Amino acid sequence: MDRKKIAFITCVNDEAKYEECRYYLQRLCVPDGYTVDMISIRKAPSMASGYNAGMADSDAKYKVYLHQDVLIINIRFIGDILKLFAGDEKLGMLGVIGKKEMGTTALTMMKWDTGRIVYDCEIINRKSPEEGGFEEVASADGLLLATQYDIAWREDVFDGWDFYDFSQCMEFKKAGYKVGIPYQREIWCCHDGLCSKLTAYFDYYERFLSEYAGMPGISADRSSEELRVCQVNKEYADHMEELKKGIEDLISFGGKEQLRVFFGNADFQDNLHLREYKAAVCIDWTEEKERSPIRLWNAGMSASELIRKLRNLKCALKRIEYNADDSAKIYIEMNYSKYAVMEMCSQYVAYEDRIYQKLGGWLSDTLRGDQDL
Repeated sequence: MDRKKIAFITCVNDEAKYEECRYYLQRLCVPDGYTVDMISIRKAPSMASGYNAGMADSDAKYKVYLHQDVLIINIRFIGDILKLFAGDEKLGMLGVIGKKEMGTTALTMMKWDTGRIVYDCEIINRKSPEEGGFEEVASADGLLLATQYDIAWREDVFDGWDFYDFSQCMEFKKAGYKVGIPYQREIWCCHDGLCSKLTAYFDYYERFLSEYAGMPGISADRSSEELRVCQVNKEYADHMEELKKGIEDLISFGGKEQLRVFFGNADFQDNLHLREYKAAVCIDWTEEKERSPIRLWNAGMSASELIRKLRNLKCALKRIEYNADDSAKIYIEMNYSKYAVMEMCSQYVAYEDRIYQKLGGWLSDTLRGDQDL
């Protein structure tokens, strides 16, 4: 093992998301004498198998397993985790947000109580460890898991995209190591993730209970109410996938009026699964009403083209938000309306004041220009 190397390992199925993830990785400060690898695994049949492939492909002592939609905004991240690992040889794995005790149901297991994270536009602050240290937890979220020891991921059991992270926490504990959440003076990561589908989540929950029953806080006993809730959530996830397909068909056929009526329904106003589509429809309606010379949704666009254009704006706004790229301001001013910027800020930006501080003059000027039309 190379004790002076850090490998960042990611399963990739969206090149645009991974490109943005790499952009932030390339900004990280690398301590003197250390080297960094970025290992991307494509066409992995599961998260655990992809991570095992990345582990086998690297001789780095320190490995950081992260989702393709995670932005590490703490440029001192590498030095911070190295210091923590060096301070406690029993600290096997670090996350950024986690849970002190395992939940008693599939849904309560996801309710983190320790650490900090930006999730799209939400700043999540939970219990903070003492300055300079870490808080030992039962589980950490798989959005980012950093290790100083290699333990195989259980791809034999978790052959999908859920519960691989809970499982790995259990494997480290079985090996006698601690799982920790570090002190973060400023939040370390932004998880630019979409709402989880949860289509297979409850099936893998069953596997998790079966595999680790008897470990602290884990019981295979299930109540009839929990079984009912699991079934309802699975049916809801399937329904959302059907709705998305219908919305994408309408976008491709230019069904703007139908979509405006659809998202005018109170039942879909705050639906996180459909948030991107709603944002695009709201922006288009406002741009049309205000006679904006720049439009997000141009004639003939497919659903994938429209969503990609929307996501490009989101990425540019986040670069401004985290002081990662000053040229993003020029890109936004040339390609998007102020109405698109304002809608996306309300949906996906945690620190709106930073955006308006950088773009305030341009926003004011374009508003006056629109009023003069």
